Amino acid sequence: MDVFIGVLPWAYGLVAALFMTMTLLEGWANHDGWTLARLAGAGACILWPLTVVFLLLHMLASAATSSRA
Repeated sequence: MDVFIGVLPWAYGLVAALFMTMTLLEGWANHDGWTLARLAGAGACILWPLTVVFLLLHMLASAATSSRA
């Protein structure tokens, strides 16, 4: 479990950096400014793991509640 917690932030950072870099390079290659779509893509690159975290917390809370009943 400790290895998972230690690796998770690095994996998140690498994936977020990869997709952020791809978003920036795409805009640079197309000579585009910061459009709403590019800003949304950059936000999604940074925030996608929060969905996974909330899903896991919800699953754990649901399992704890159902095991008590």
